[in-house]
Amino acid sequence: MKNQSRRNFLAALAATPPVLAIRPVQANENRFSIGIQEYTFNRWLKSGKLDHLDYPALVKKELGITHIEYWNRPFNGKHTDKAYVGELAKRTTGEGMKNVLILVDAGNQLDAADAAERKRAVDEHKGWIDCAAQLKCDAIRVNCRSGGDREENLKNAAEGMGALCDYAKPSGVKVVIEPHGGNSQDPDWLLAAMEKLDRENAGLLPDFNNFGEYDRYDAVEKTLPHAVAVCAKAFDFDEEGNETKTDFFRMLKIVHQSGYSGVISVEFEGHGIDPIEGSRKTKALIERALEAAG
Repeated sequence: MKNQSRRNFLAALAATPPVLAIRPVQANENRFSIGIQEYTFNRWLKSGKLDHLDYPALVKKELGITHIEYWNRPFNGKHTDKAYVGELAKRTTGEGMKNVLILVDAGNQLDAADAAERKRAVDEHKGWIDCAAQLKCDAIRVNCRSGGDREENLKNAAEGMGALCDYAKPSGVKVVIEPHGGNSQDPDWLLAAMEKLDRENAGLLPDFNNFGEYDRYDAVEKTLPHAVAVCAKAFDFDEEGNETKTDFFRMLKIVHQSGYSGVISVEFEGHGIDPIEGSRKTKALIERALEAAG
């Protein structure tokens, strides 16, 4: 290279902005957290073996889980008691935990055919929005399982859900539908509901085992774009620690390949082993499947 050409080359190189080295993102880094759903302990809660206020500390100590989901029934109507909810908040947020959502199984249905029942449902759920806000939860899960004519039911769900979403908007709490009976088990109906609702604080709760006759893997993949959390439901395990109803490796590969980022919650509903052991097995399986997916 001639001297003039070399000087020109070096000058041009010096004027070029440096290329920054890009560090590859590690699999699952800061993307997924493992949570747990209180319904896992439904038999202990009903029998009095476990007190609702002690549930977060139990799962932190025994399972190392700090992302907490609740079920409405163990509140025993105290969800509007600010002091009671404040005590639960103190036991969680003050202990390095994150409250995620509350499963709400209400008496009135937001998608009911009767307009008066829909209004009662909205009013009934408002207390749970306030409770979730006090706990700094991301969302409450609601049911839309009245069924019936698909299009009529869709209109009713959008009306009831829409009114509740509007109430919840100032609090930042989201309202999410779980596939839990009726038309809500159809993933395409759920997607249509999201479109009809057209609310930023409306979402879905994909559940590994709740889509009924529909293909669970396809259903979870379709609903993940609207997911606020993911329910990794488990019932039983084989000798290798794999769940017998759902292929967790296939399912969590779908989750990993999607744009979803957030909590994947243990919900163990099996019998034969206690819920702590069942939760340990479920958590370990989630971890193995995520590692394989990454």
